[in-house]
Amino acid sequence: MSSPRVTIIRNCALSMLLLSIATTMPAVAQSKRGFEGLRSLIASGGTASGFAVNLRTGEVLGELNPDSRLTPASVSKVVLAAAALERFGSEHVIESRFYASGPVKNGVLKGDLIFEGAGDPSLTNEKLWFLTTDVARAGIRRVEGQLVINTSRFGDIEPDLDRKLANRRSRHAYDSPLSAAAVNFSVMGVVVSPGETRGSSARVALEPYNLETTKIQGAVKTNEGEISRVSVTRTRSGAQDVFTANGQIGRMSWPARIYRSVSDADQYAGSVLKAFLEKEGVQIARGIRIERTPRAGSDRPVASVDGFPLSWQLLGLFKVSNNFIADMMTIQLDLGEKRKFGGTLEGGAEELEKFMAQVLKSAPATYRSSSSGIVMRSGSGLTHENKLSARDVVAVLHRMYMNTREFPAFVSALPVPGAEGTVRKRFQSEQNRHLRDRLRAKTGTLSEPHDAVGLAGYSRLKDGDWVAFCALVNGTSSRPNVGIDLSRDTIDEDLGRLLPAEM
Repeated sequence: MSSPRVTIIRNCALSMLLLSIATTMPAVAQSKRGFEGLRSLIASGGTASGFAVNLRTGEVLGELNPDSRLTPASVSKVVLAAAALERFGSEHVIESRFYASGPVKNGVLKGDLIFEGAGDPSLTNEKLWFLTTDVARAGIRRVEGQLVINTSRFGDIEPDLDRKLANRRSRHAYDSPLSAAAVNFSVMGVVVSPGETRGSSARVALEPYNLETTKIQGAVKTNEGEISRVSVTRTRSGAQDVFTANGQIGRMSWPARIYRSVSDADQYAGSVLKAFLEKEGVQIARGIRIERTPRAGSDRPVASVDGFPLSWQLLGLFKVSNNFIADMMTIQLDLGEKRKFGGTLEGGAEELEKFMAQVLKSAPATYRSSSSGIVMRSGSGLTHENKLSARDVVAVLHRMYMNTREFPAFVSALPVPGAEGTVRKRFQSEQNRHLRDRLRAKTGTLSEPHDAVGLAGYSRLKDGDWVAFCALVNGTSSRPNVGIDLSRDTIDEDLGRLLPAEM
């Protein structure tokens, strides 16, 4: 029979062992709870990072490799939007202007008409109409000199691979070129309207106008019914962009609009502005000149227009993941009170990295990590070089949640599953359908040279609390293609389990 002393020692040893187990088990559980589906993708050769937190309590609802830095693809736009809101505010607008280099006598401008591009991503036909009608209202009927397109607000913009390839040929809108003077997202609309009878040629036109620098060709036939299958390819031929349209359009269908990138943003801007001016009765005597250096400041103001506010820009940035808006916004981050000209993508990317370092340094412990290893080469996320972890992204989401002034614009721009944008067809299973009413999120997708899929955003709980989450999935060298659809479905299923209907 053991002595009381031995019994006490044994009980103490057992207590210490149990205490040791109790203190180590939560750490193990903490690193393995939630995101079971993502674990299976890792087991099959992929890699993943996941993090979900109750923003009021700081409770971690789920995590998986939360500090592993992966390619976030367009989830990068979450960082860009937050940085832009903090720098400029949701009501910030960009002003585009016309100047005159000489006096106006009897309706004739004795000099050049200068358009100063300010890098406004929202400078579309509506704003161009306001701007050019004000030129006419200023009494100008003829410009004796040239229409000058000044692009000095931006510096040299090195195009990415997609944009380089699109210089000669494109079947997309997302590869449109960047410029401080860019208009209409640097895309051209091809409008196809059905003919009167089956087999007749459809009517094909360019929007807003047929330009000297554009040409439309090809043949679209009218078929019976409402089914339309129209394809458009844009190529470069000499000084012209050639849009080739083919296919069929239903006789009972509405006109179809297909948007394709142009090859030269500055040339396109000049041609569009000239066309708008001519529609208002303003003639340009000596054509268009592109000017890339800042002007001396002696020109006389003629007309100006404010673009749409930043809150409006965020809708395109998040709901349709517009890369043109993202890259133009990134360049704007490189400009400020001390630097008004020569903004670049590289400079804007540096600002994004500085912003992330600041976010992580000032974040509460739950969201804090070292900024060493963060890479933000692109605000749009169109590169595999960007490296963020799920915790990094959730730290940004937490920061915006705490920003009382700008959070409403930020969260309302995120699309709703089942209804809007890139998540319109997501969350359809019995496991996760309940999140359609509670969740707003930004997607991310890249496929080459390896898959990169992500989702980040917010969800409300039944008690009114907010949850911020991020899930990232990447392919690896051993398995570059994890499966984009599989990764999306897995993320959605994991979130359905982490945020069940009864919560």
